[in-house]
Amino acid sequence: MTAFLYPGQGSQAPGMGADFREASAAARDIFDRAAAMTSAAWLDTLFHGSDADLADTRMAQPALLTVEVAITAHLAAAGATPSLCAGHSLGEYSALVAAGALAFEEAFRVVQERARLMSENVPEGAMAAVLGLDAAAIEAVLPGGVQVANYNGPGQTIVSGTIAALDAAEHALKEAGAKRVMRLNVSGPFHSEYMRPASVTFRGFLEPVAIATPETRFVSSVSGREETEPERIRELLAGQLCAPVRWTEVMAALGPVEALEVGPGRVLQGLARRTENAPSVTPVGTLEAAAALGEQA
Repeated sequence: MTAFLYPGQGSQAPGMGADFREASAAARDIFDRAAAMTSAAWLDTLFHGSDADLADTRMAQPALLTVEVAITAHLAAAGATPSLCAGHSLGEYSALVAAGALAFEEAFRVVQERARLMSENVPEGAMAAVLGLDAAAIEAVLPGGVQVANYNGPGQTIVSGTIAALDAAEHALKEAGAKRVMRLNVSGPFHSEYMRPASVTFRGFLEPVAIATPETRFVSSVSGREETEPERIRELLAGQLCAPVRWTEVMAALGPVEALEVGPGRVLQGLARRTENAPSVTPVGTLEAAAALGEQA
């Protein structure tokens, strides 16, 4: 079994996907379809924009979706298809496209709205990575106004909340034995109850979206389990904005299988390496890496 795993926001990088567009007809088709929904200027920003350009969530989210789906199309043209798909937060949309549950154009439109809501309907707050303390110990000392946002693995948990509450949480976490508490460069308390208004609005937007039964097995990062029912998937996508990412549970559900990190960077490989009985993850975020995969086969 080969699982396709899709990273989320934060993995974006200038120039990502440009090598696939140059060399792969299948990938180029996806980029052209994205440009048809946006503009040639948008595509130029994707390939030639700065870190700051790509850090804007309104750019980062549809850009990552496009690159990840383009790489998936390239792999499919080369004969590599997944037996299971999962994605970390935003990456879940790429996973649903790969699994046959969402059309690319529909996913692109949905992700654009998701990004807009996360830019415009965001309360004041922040997020922080907690290193060297397990999730149960973290939860035991978190003050009100802070909650776990990402269960990334035994060595890394992300918390989210108001600025004042995070200040208090940092002291409590270090007292409890955390090695480091690092603020993340994000614009709000994502994956927390503070995103509930945006989640409610997003649920209304998702109502008419065509979601099909996945043709390939799909594991949700919201439930941490395999999901098959379209209406259940719709509810999970809406709730994802204010629910924690249960990546530890996703890795446990997959077990020690072979997996590809389909997208830029190596974030998911790093998380898997620090987790027992997790998938063996090979990044394929560049054309060179994808070609090496073919040579190994």
